[in-house]
Amino acid sequence: VKLWSRQGQELQTLSGHDDEVIGVSFSPDGETVASASIDGTVKLWSRQGQELQTLRGHDREVYGVSFSPDGETVASASFDGTVKLWSRQGQELQTLRGHDRAVNSVSFSPDGETVAFASWDGTVKLWSRQGQELQTLDGHDRGVGGVSFSPDSQTIASANSDGTVKLWSLEGEELQTLTGHDGGVLDVSFSPDGQTIASASWDDTVKLWTLQGEELQTLRGHDGGVESVSFSPDGQTIASASRDRTVKLWTLQGEELQTLTGHGSEVWSVSFSPDGQIIASASRDSTVKLWTLQGEELQTLTGHGSAVGGVSFSPDGQIIASASRDRTVKLWTLQGEELQTLSGHDGEVRGVSFSPDGQTLASASSDGTVILWNFDLDDLLDKSCDWLSDYLQNPAVPMHEKQALCPDRVAPVRQAMSPAGSPLRSMLSWIR
Repeated sequence: VKLWSRQGQELQTLSGHDDEVIGVSFSPDGETVASASIDGTVKLWSRQGQELQTLRGHDREVYGVSFSPDGETVASASFDGTVKLWSRQGQELQTLRGHDRAVNSVSFSPDGETVAFASWDGTVKLWSRQGQELQTLDGHDRGVGGVSFSPDSQTIASANSDGTVKLWSLEGEELQTLTGHDGGVLDVSFSPDGQTIASASWDDTVKLWTLQGEELQTLRGHDGGVESVSFSPDGQTIASASRDRTVKLWTLQGEELQTLTGHGSEVWSVSFSPDGQIIASASRDSTVKLWTLQGEELQTLTGHGSAVGGVSFSPDGQIIASASRDRTVKLWTLQGEELQTLSGHDGEVRGVSFSPDGQTLASASSDGTVILWNFDLDDLLDKSCDWLSDYLQNPAVPMHEKQALCPDRVAPVRQAMSPAGSPLRSMLSWIR
């Protein structure tokens, strides 16, 4: 684990894991980080980089880790076929056994009462937080790669390489089998209101379904497998990322709104900004691109020396983080300015995640470490204004726009201002 100053200076190197780190998760309060490793352990760390606990007990690699919504329980999923529940003090509360093969993912229900985990043995199991096995959801013909709860915690969706999505009640009743894909399902997502399900498949399509199992739409247009699907925060737009090198935007009625073309290789991930106005796509071509909902390419974030496998917006939508096989994490403004290159990993960076308050960034790497990067967003925003100095000095630019962007750099004006918000949020409004 490495600790860094907000200027990117490496302060500490905390070594603990003996092999690759596969998963990392922040506690809901942002104060504790959990890391899961192929070395068979989970480690808990403070944001100050102190190793708080090493959770030992699994007999094989640990592939996933998750906090309960109240932050008091940690769940770990292992290749040994078990999920373990731990207290934050490191006490092993329960070992949830029952799977015959590796456990791929683990998820708490939004209300925190139920734990679900999916396995290559073709089942999903539901457990109480007290370690009681509630249900075995058995019905897939092949390994289950992912599991997701609806926003109200009442419905579970499981996606599988047999080409189906299944919906289940908390009581273990199979409500629906969503059949129609001609290839394995790679991703599944609930709409924010929980009424629509989107599934992404190797068959080059996205399908939309009701909770009753009715196929609403088949979104056709991609010429390669669809890797990722995401709803906008308002639930009105769907973004899909494909191996055909494009991102497509769709309405809920299945109308193709835009095809975002520009990447030179497969698009592996797509994400909406928190306000839903900007789309970020990460590609094997080593770039991240930012787009408007109208399909306009705002920026190409160029600087990585290898494929970009992950992209994430800060919680306030002002900063973008990208993770790359070139062993670095880069921080960017919405205007495409590179704020920092965070170097320190000895292997490719596979994942990146902001803490809830946006002040700490965690990156997981094949070098066996988790790095905590601490920085001050206000300091980064000051740098953004430095880069905008020529624009701010342009007399053709209205003073109220300058004031909205960088209020500390220009004299106040007696004009109506943009709605209250941060400088970069105002800047985003200006771009739109």
